[in-house]
Amino acid sequence: MVWLVVAISLALPGAMLLTLDNLRPLVPELERPAQVSVMLAGVLDLEQAEALQRELATWESVEDVTLVRRDEALAVFGEQTGLSGLLMSLDRNPLPHALLVSPSAPRTDAALSQLVEAIDALSGVDRVIVDNQWMSRLNQALLATERWGIALGAAMVLGAILALANTLHLAIDARREEILVVRVIGGSPGFIRRPFLYTGLYFGAGGGLFAGVMLWVLSLWIAGPVNTLFFLYGSPGQIQGPGVGYPMALIALGAGLGLLTSWAASTRYFSRL
Repeated sequence: MVWLVVAISLALPGAMLLTLDNLRPLVPELERPAQVSVMLAGVLDLEQAEALQRELATWESVEDVTLVRRDEALAVFGEQTGLSGLLMSLDRNPLPHALLVSPSAPRTDAALSQLVEAIDALSGVDRVIVDNQWMSRLNQALLATERWGIALGAAMVLGAILALANTLHLAIDARREEILVVRVIGGSPGFIRRPFLYTGLYFGAGGGLFAGVMLWVLSLWIAGPVNTLFFLYGSPGQIQGPGVGYPMALIALGAGLGLLTSWAASTRYFSRL
């Protein structure tokens, strides 16, 4: 029972941290520089769009400008939506020419806002779209999840400490007469405390071992669906198991908690005696 309590208390936060470790390597693959999409007015022809492209390319705050012709955009849109046949039956192309503007470094929010305002003020620009917030939201979501995992882990570890303390207190109290006899015949507090330290180490390390096993089973259980999801989204990521590090860390953490809890419980009980 004590092993299971300690194992659950350590395995749940361990599972959250393992999930974050699997998600973090995917963030650099998803991350891309901030890009400004400039939708030009529908009345602009290709020559005017190219002239606007050359003008933006001369700006110091612009690193690169790519022109997306309206026929190319329509073809890509048709392939992605499967509506190529329907779009080809239209009398005219409803999409305008567009420019993809890559800002030069540093790509701060202030510099990006100034660039957007300057582009929006140009003649022939219909709309400016900036896609620079989704990565910040993703990073903040991961940070919030990490802190939630740490807070949950601290609460669960506190529960494990309380369970260990209660169990060890009962074990010590059951041998109260033996402790008094050993003390009377000259046994030192360290000699009396040593068996209870071993007991705390036994409970803590066993619970950490169970937590490592639970983490392995959980990772194997969810690996198939998660890897399939990565494949469907075209991501090269694969969920990684806990390896050797996580189980060893859980065993060490459980053993350390058991030793500290048994030392504190025995010291407090001996002082009361």
